[in-house]
Formats: sequence, C-alpha cells, structure tokens
Amino acid sequence: MRYLLFLIPCALASTGVFAQEVSYQTQVRPILSDKCYACHGPDEANNKADLRLDTPEAAYAALKEGEGHAIVPGDLENSVAWQRILATDPNEVMPPPESNLTLDEKEKALIRQWIEEGAKYEKHWAFTALPREVPVPAVKQKDWPANEIDHFILARLEDEKIAPSPAADPLRWLRRATFDLTGLPPTAEEIHAFEQEAATDFAAAKARATERLLASPAYGEHMAVAWLDAARYADSYGYQSDKLNTQWPYRDWVIEAFNKNLPYDEFVRWQLAGDLLEDPSREQKLATAFNRLHRLNNEGGAIFEEWRIENIADRVHTMGTAFLGLTMECCRCHDHKYDPISMRDYYSLFAFFNSIDENGLYDRTARVPSPTLLLPDEAEEKALQAARSELDAARENLQASEKQARQAFFAWLEQDPAVQPPRPGPTLDFSQGKLDKKVARFAENDHAHAPPLAFAPFSPDQPGVQAIRFDGDRYLSFEDIPSFDRWTPFSLAVTFRESVRKEIRATLAHHTRGTDAGFNGWDLILDNGYLEHRLYRVWPGNAMGLRTLEPIPANQVHHLVVTYDASDRAEGLRLFLNGKELATEILRDKKVKSAGVATQHGGRLALGSRWRDRGVEGLLVRDFSLHHRALSAAEIARLAAPTSELTREQLWDHFCLVASRDTREARQRLTQAVTALVEAEEGVQEIPVMEELPEPLEAHLLARGEYNAPTDESTRVERVTPAFLPPLEKRGEVADRLDLANWLLEPDHPLTARVFVNRLWANFFGVGLVSTPENFGLQGALPTHPELFDWLSRDFIAKDWDIKALCRSFVLSATYGQESRRRPELAERDPENLLLARAPAHRLDAEQIRDLALAASGLLNDTIGGPPVSPYQPGEDLWTESNGMSPPYQQSVGKALYRRSVYSVWKRTAPLPNMMAFDTSTREVCTVARPRTNTPLQALVLLNDVQFVEAARHLASRLSGSTAREQIAEAFLRLTGRPASERESEILATLYQSEHARLAQDPEATRHLLAHGDSPASESDHPAQLAAATSVCLAILNLDATIWKR
Repeated sequence: MRYLLFLIPCALASTGVFAQEVSYQTQVRPILSDKCYACHGPDEANNKADLRLDTPEAAYAALKEGEGHAIVPGDLENSVAWQRILATDPNEVMPPPESNLTLDEKEKALIRQWIEEGAKYEKHWAFTALPREVPVPAVKQKDWPANEIDHFILARLEDEKIAPSPAADPLRWLRRATFDLTGLPPTAEEIHAFEQEAATDFAAAKARATERLLASPAYGEHMAVAWLDAARYADSYGYQSDKLNTQWPYRDWVIEAFNKNLPYDEFVRWQLAGDLLEDPSREQKLATAFNRLHRLNNEGGAIFEEWRIENIADRVHTMGTAFLGLTMECCRCHDHKYDPISMRDYYSLFAFFNSIDENGLYDRTARVPSPTLLLPDEAEEKALQAARSELDAARENLQASEKQARQAFFAWLEQDPAVQPPRPGPTLDFSQGKLDKKVARFAENDHAHAPPLAFAPFSPDQPGVQAIRFDGDRYLSFEDIPSFDRWTPFSLAVTFRESVRKEIRATLAHHTRGTDAGFNGWDLILDNGYLEHRLYRVWPGNAMGLRTLEPIPANQVHHLVVTYDASDRAEGLRLFLNGKELATEILRDKKVKSAGVATQHGGRLALGSRWRDRGVEGLLVRDFSLHHRALSAAEIARLAAPTSELTREQLWDHFCLVASRDTREARQRLTQAVTALVEAEEGVQEIPVMEELPEPLEAHLLARGEYNAPTDESTRVERVTPAFLPPLEKRGEVADRLDLANWLLEPDHPLTARVFVNRLWANFFGVGLVSTPENFGLQGALPTHPELFDWLSRDFIAKDWDIKALCRSFVLSATYGQESRRRPELAERDPENLLLARAPAHRLDAEQIRDLALAASGLLNDTIGGPPVSPYQPGEDLWTESNGMSPPYQQSVGKALYRRSVYSVWKRTAPLPNMMAFDTSTREVCTVARPRTNTPLQALVLLNDVQFVEAARHLASRLSGSTAREQIAEAFLRLTGRPASERESEILATLYQSEHARLAQDPEATRHLLAHGDSPASESDHPAQLAAATSVCLAILNLDATIWKR
C-alpha cells in the first residue's frame, strides 16, 4: 500500500503528468469519494442518473441515462465522466455548481492519468483481509531499532532521508511512560530510583519500569477511561430527566479486565454476548451491560416502541464505531453515501440486538430497566442461597401436603360441606347510584377540578340498577389499601359491562405508581377484549403476567374475579369470568425484588383508568370488592351464582385453599419463604444487562428509521453481516450475538484488530496511524504507515490479543523513546509529525491533569472501584440549575473527594465543568477520539478551581525543604517529573518572594487562599510563607511542563 499522498515524492511534471503511476487507493478514490460519491456512490436509491462510480462494474458499464460509458479504461475521449469534468456548460459540468464542489487542476490531472493508465480499481485498504505475514523491513541504521516497530518507522524515515531524533532524557521517558500506562505522574521516589538505574543501564531500567507500571492497579483505571468513552458509560440516563443509574459495576469490571489483562477477543466477546456463552459466569453476564449503556428516556408521552427502536439503533451505532470503525448512523434511513453498507445491512445488524426483554423507557423510580443482573456481595449471596433453598423446600412441602390431603379431601366431601360466600374487604355497590366516600373517592390531584363521574343504567336487563360510568380518563381511587406484592395473596371481584368495545389497550383496574413512561405494581388490562393480569416490578423483564386465550364477549354483563395465591409464580395468577376459570397463557414469569409500588405518582388501588394512561371508555361498573386472600374456584362460582352446582375440581381447590389446615399452613410457609427471598434480594446491587428472549423477535427494514414504518415480508431482515466483509458462520439455525462476536474476532477479519490497535496507538503517540479512528471507511484518513499497521494488527492477534504486550511494545520502542523537541527542518515537510521523526507532544487529558494534581499533592485516594463519588463543583448546585427535574448535587466528603477521576459521577446533562474544559466526552454516544484544545478557560480552571488550588496548598504544606529554593525544587520535580532549570528556579523564586511580601501584608488574602478545599489545613507558624509556597505550586501546576506530555 502506498503512503499518504502528501508524503509521496512524485511531483506534478510540467506536462501535467505525474512521474509515478497513479494509485487509485491513495490518490483517486479520495477524490471520487469527496467529490462524486454523494451522487454516484453506494446509495443506489438516491443516486443521480442511476450511475455508480464506486465499483468498476458500474463505472465501466453502458450509461443507463444517455449514451456511452462513464469510464473507458485507457480512453479519455470516450470516457463520459472525463468529458463532463472538462465541460464548461453549468448544466453539463461535474461536479455540478449547486453541489459547491470543484476539482482543482491537480485532482483533474490525477483522474486523467488514472484513466489513461487503465482506470484500475482497488479494494479499499480497510476492507481487505489482514495479510498472513508482513515482512519487517531492513534498515541501514541497524543499531537504532529497539523492536520491530522501529524497523518500519526508520525504513520510512530513511526513504525520506530524515534522521530520527535523539533519545529522550531518562526522566522524560519515565514521565511519558508513567502517564501513558497509569494516567498518573511518577513519584519523587520513583524518579530518583529510575535516574540511578538508568545511569547504569537505560534499556534495562525502562524494561523494569514498564513491568512495574503494567502491574499497577492504576494501569486498569487509566486504560478504562478511553474504553468508557467508547462504551458511552455514564452514571445517569440522559435526556430531560437524566436520573442517576446503577451502571458503575460495569466500570469496575472494565478496570479489572484491563488489570487482569483479559485478552481483547474475550473482552469483546463477553461484552457483546457474554450471556450467550456456555454456562456464563456472573462476570460474563455483567460485561454485557456494555450494550445497555445508551441513554434512556422517561418523558411523559414517550412511546415505548419508538424508544426501544432508538435504543437498539444506538447499540448498532456503538458496535459500528467501537469495533468496526465505521459510521453506521446514515444507514438507518438510506444506503451509505460512501461506504458499501446498505440500509438492509444496517437492519440485519440491528436484528442481532433486537431480542431482549425491554420496553424502551425507564420509569420514574430507582428501579432498574429489565433485563437485569443481581450482583450480591458475599454476605448477600449467602442470604440469597439460604432464601432460595427455603423457597424450594416450601414448594416441595406444599406439593407433599396437597398430595397427602387427597384422602382427607374425600372424607370432607362425604360430610357434604357447605361453601360459604367469602367475607369481602373494601366493597363498593353502585346499584343505588351512590359512592361510599369512606371507601373510595373520585378526585385526585390530577383531576381535582374535573366534574365527578356520572351514574347510568347498568343494563337493559336490570331496570333501575345503576352503575358508575367511566370515561376512559378519570378513575376512582381507594383509601389505605397496601400495595400488592409477590408475597401478598389477594382477590378482586367486579361486575361490569362494556357499553362500547374499542380496539384499544386500556386499564380496567390497577394498584401501581408511575407515569406513562412506566408503571410498577399490579394491573388488570382489557386489550381489545383480551384480559391481562400482571404483577411486576419492571415490565416486561421483571414481572409475572398472563393473558386470556380468547376475548371476553362484548356488551354483556360480566362478573370478573382475579386472584393471586402468593406462590411467586405466574400460574398463581388466575382469572374467572362468571364463575368459570378462563384459559390463559403466561406472558412473563421472571422476577426479582419487590413489585410493590414506589414513586411520586399514584400509588392507590384504582378502578377505571390510571394517571396519564388510557382507561376503558364507556365501562359500566355495578359493584367491586377486594379480598385479602386468594378465593377458591368454588367461592368464586358461588359469588357469580349462589346456587350453582360445584364441580369436584372447584371443591378440591376450595379444600386446599380454605378448608384444609395442613395445606393452609403449607401455603403460609410458602408465603413466608417468598417474603424472605424478596427481602434478601431487595438491597442487592442490580444492573441492566443483555438476556436473549427464548424466541428471536422479527426485525424489519424501517423506512426513514421510523419505529412505526409499514412492514411486511419484503421488509423482513435476517441476522447476517455486510457482504463486503467476511461471511458470518452461525452455530445454530438462527445467528445470535455470540456468532456476531465470533465473526468480529475471526483472525482474517479486516477491521477488528486494526481498529483497536489504532486507538491504542493513539493513546501513546497522540494520533492514530489512521487519524480518523471513528471512520475507517472511504471518507476516513489513509494510514500513515500501512505496513506497520498491518504488522501490529497481525502480531496482536498472533499473541492472543494481548493488550499489555502491545502497550509494552509501544513504550519500549526507540520511536516512542525519542525527544519530542520540534525540528525546524521538518516544519514544512512533516508539520504534524506523521513520520514520527520525533516523539509526540500534547496536553494531557482531563482526567490525567486532575489526577496529577491529586497525586503530586498527596491528596489522592487510591481506593479502587465502588459507587461514583461527587467531587467539587462550582456554583450552588449545577444539577438543579441545569435541570429542574434533577436531584440536588450532593458533594462527597472526606477522602471520597480525592478519588481518581474515573470514579467521578458523570451526569450526562450536567457533566463536571473542570473536566469538560479539558475536552472530556459527554458520553451521550460512543466516542473514540476526543478533541484536544488549548483555551484560556483551561488556565482559569487551573488557577481558580477549588480542586487545583487545594492541591497546590496541600503540596506546599508537605514540602520538606528548609529553604524556599529547596521547596521550589521539590514541588517542580513532583509536578513536572524533572529538576527545574536555573532560569525556571530563578523565576519561581522571584514569584515566591513577591507573593510572600504581598501576603505578609494581607492576612485576609492569606486566610482565603489557605482555606480552599475541605482537606484540613496544616497548622503553620508562618501562614504567609505557606500561602506564598501555595502560589508557587499553583503556578507550576499551570506550566506546559506540567500539563503537557513531552
């Protein structure tokens, strides 16, 4: 592969012809991609003149509109595309004037020569398989390379007749490597020890330091930062409410994975499909939280399916960027304009992420959107195991008790037992046109000024009998009825008639809280005549529910009873209509933690509708009763018809639930076991993860990406991968996410290894071998060192995807170890240092700058993992100032204030200002490259932000020197990693003297400066001296020598 165009030594000759053969890959394709593909690229549906120029077959073919061929290899005169380039008529010239694109003379010359030389097309470099072997080039300066990387870099430099830079000073190398491997500065002790070792054997000292740094827990914390950007990890859901979430165990898993040196192939496989591995561990399931880190909405009026589609689309975009280095977003609505990715390809990938038990939104509680994973600690795990064991024993005991009760049942039957009507709890009888306001009331806050519900005749067959008529919006709510839960048996009976049957889904009764973005609790739904009976913490993935197999008859009087026996199983939910049990199917039967209601809206048992939800319009209710136990089938039959004959099955049900003391006691034990299990689960950390549905959901190509686009068999897509990449091999009949992960990790996959190696290279060398890590497609940059790139990628795979080995090769290379000083002779030839004739120099990242201040000052708390912490923020409360729906910001106290920045709480709508000033990601979407700016605001942050002023104060208080110059030397070494020069020492000493003189005359300013931060101020007999030293430390903290990596 050729080098980047600007580095190819082929000048445009006076005849307008290039001295070397023109490369389609590096010279022509970029022109066509920039100037032509928007109208004549892969997006066939929107192409002009039905012409594609991105493939030779299409470009060489006869034109579909007009005569001739767009490109005739070797024949300019008959190449219509060339003639249109030369045209002067604005209606003929290409690119057309309205595109605001033009070809300059150099670009025209390249295209002309390319056609003359045969118009040969080449496959895009990033889409070609990795070579099996890449030869390491020979070099003339044989004593310079330290490893294979240096051979490639030096060979290129020798081709360009450029010498590499001298090796950096040992302390420069140490600071550079320490930041790149741990995100922290070297300590003064490490600096002194390394300086002595390097004086004897610099290479051996570097090797030992590298191993020490790779083994440090700080390595994983630092490496995690860039990955968390790509994973769009944050501690809040985003959008308008931006409530805090519980994702932090995933962050801790990432840190641990890097520290354990989990191979990259496993790192990827676990995150994409850990739940689909054979007998997956809790850790492997936890890793799949990667797919659930997208933003979530809970806005009133949001549509479940619309946002479910948005969430899946985000997973596709993230996978495309993080693992493939491709832009996928545009393919949601149309074929890609530049890359060979069709809209059908997009939705085929979409299908892999389409089948988990989610509803698209989250409710306004702290409850975690399903599906989820419990993460108990050791004590909680023991409690859970004990509770589950007792529940299993209680179930077995009930089964045994019911089996043993058969003989007693027959003896009971011989006594001709009477089945008495059950004694109800709260009861309402509307037949006389009255509402007992001691039991229920009409107006809640949301309907306080609405007129009351009206009474109406119940049925033509029952003249004079009244019923309350519901309008589909308002409802009755009951007083003082505790919420239903997994351990609470109950029954509800209602006599009703639908005056109008509408093809809608509506709430008949409920005991839930929430809003239309999501409810939790119990509800009874009438869906176009079908009844649903549900008890849930989070629907659909943390719930039990069932649905009738047939719709109930319309416009008839019905006596409906719903029961739950507290068995903690969906089969314990039952529906009876007019005394007979209805046939049902189980919708869901998976639950953890309490299903009791919890949030700010609703919370009472209600009849007729639900706040911000749809009720049954025209519903007529004659009476209603609640029973605090599960009624038997026999009791329910007698409620519907007091003189009805009871069947043997109904009597057996009654005997077990009501008449038999032994089975009642067995059920009581079961109820207690369910209660104990819920109590054991309730405090356990929970996190959203992936969990495939038993049957894959269909996926369809959605016109314009709309969730409600029409679909049919022609829009249905299969789980396949784009045709321009290697084919996917599936393990079973239907491909799944594990197949997708395995496909990504095939040794010959052209993108996966390249994409990660490129991003890791950028972490050490400032910019990737491809400078557009988010785009390896046709609009992306070309690799500066293609052979090195392929060698690194192939070697990475050959060494079992060993991330630490790759890091080691970078920091121990002579390329990395060069001086970073700019060289005047390269200012025009290589202004961006793409040839790497010197080491890179750039500002540290936001997290590194804050952590540097904490570490050098001695404030750093190196505790690993745990919930996020809340460092200093400016102002009173930026969270509530920026979002009135947000809880107030609660600043951490004590040592928690000084945790590493990777643990700082990240709220998407109110990120930490001192981090944002230094270009950190908002983490709203997948981000694989941060901008790197240098602005006045950054200096203001370093000079005034309480975190940095406090760090300067704390550093000043622990300096051990007896004189000002000795203290300055120590502070400079701790912050910059090297001794100060004579000039630097002199300037800082002068600053100290002037500050001491000023502060000695201004005790109030001294007190103010030393009062910054929550850490205890050290007692000093000379506060003005301490304050002056603080000013000097703050000045050093602001130096480029401190906040830049050189």
